[in-house]
Amino acid sequence: MSHHHILIIDDEESIRFTFDVFLKREGYNVTTAATAQEALKQLDFYSFDLIFSDILLGESTGIDLLREIKKRQISAPVILITGAPEIDTATEALRLGAYDYIPKPINRDMVLRVARMALSFGNIQRKKEEYQLNLEAIFNSVRDGIITVDDQMRILSSNRRAEEICGITQENLGKSLQDCCCSQKNPCLTVLKQSLHSHTVAESARQLCPQPERGDKMLALSASPLIDSQQRTIGAVLVVRDETKIEELERNLRQRNTYQRCVGQNQQMQEIYDHIEALSDVDTTVLISGDSGTGKELIAEALHFSGNRKEKPLVKVNCAALPENLLESELFGHVRGAFTGATANKIGRFEKADGGTIFLDEIGDISPALQVRLLRVLQEKEFERVGDVNPRRVDVRILAATHQDLRDKVKNGSFREDLYYRLKVVNLTIPALRERRDDIP
Repeated sequence: MSHHHILIIDDEESIRFTFDVFLKREGYNVTTAATAQEALKQLDFYSFDLIFSDILLGESTGIDLLREIKKRQISAPVILITGAPEIDTATEALRLGAYDYIPKPINRDMVLRVARMALSFGNIQRKKEEYQLNLEAIFNSVRDGIITVDDQMRILSSNRRAEEICGITQENLGKSLQDCCCSQKNPCLTVLKQSLHSHTVAESARQLCPQPERGDKMLALSASPLIDSQQRTIGAVLVVRDETKIEELERNLRQRNTYQRCVGQNQQMQEIYDHIEALSDVDTTVLISGDSGTGKELIAEALHFSGNRKEKPLVKVNCAALPENLLESELFGHVRGAFTGATANKIGRFEKADGGTIFLDEIGDISPALQVRLLRVLQEKEFERVGDVNPRRVDVRILAATHQDLRDKVKNGSFREDLYYRLKVVNLTIPALRERRDDIP
């Protein structure tokens, strides 16, 4: 006994009886209806696996009934029957989604053959729909946003999470993703283009995605190409993970404890960390002030290793540790024979720091003559080695530190005012531990 349920609709009782006999002998469960209205009532109460309907049904037609069946999204295959087949009618029926179209008079073999084929097709369609529903459920339950595009960057599909993260809705399907993004520099576009052009997976760690209406988000992105059976890239799948909260938590955690090697959760230290972050990729000169032991060298390291020069040298010089004649040679280098004992050419600290950063500690202790030479380096980015007349250019960021009040030294004439202002483009004053007792365990 088959579990399939078949509905027969025909205004001729003999036709209904013939179908009923043919199909029940094969073990099918059969229900009959004489009119379209009666058939619709049956469809309200029962689920059918296959529907046979005559084209002419009194006041209604099988085409009208087919339209209503499709409107109700009933998935059972529909086979239309007629005693006078016409090409136009057959074409319209198939266009509306009829499975097949059979002429009268009917015979047993034809009915059973078409029924078997239609039921098999129906089973395949149901499995396909179940698979599609399962896929959509998985698609929409994923916590990451998923967007698929074709090779022209037109949106093919997106899940609910993509709407929450990116604002991509079902209304955007078919539109260019570039038109749906608020900026042409959107990192999602960049990663997708990389994947489409390279035909490989493209990934991007956390990227800031500006979203004026929804709030900026920090996103981790991954794009994979869609490859067809002929190994052609026909599109790509973009996976978007919102890591905004993780980024905020990590930033708060860093702020609670440390920044680079600097330690301190005091509000003054948090402000200094913010300044370091803002200055890290700016080549401006920074003067670091503070008592001895407050960590001025650590601040200089943080400025260097947070910026775009971090892969280049950080050269440190303690200006108070060397006498003037040695300090000049140490900073700028010398040529052979420049002075007694100069038996070979020597590269100075500024040349060693080329491309990177030089940290001049205790800058307040350098002599007036050396101040003049340093001022030239700040202004012109060039100098001569001791004993040489050929200028040398360097690309170096200068950080300086002192425990002294350079303003007082300017007033008493021991420190050049123009050099002071060249050094003090930005001034970071590091508080002593006595001023931030909440950092004491």
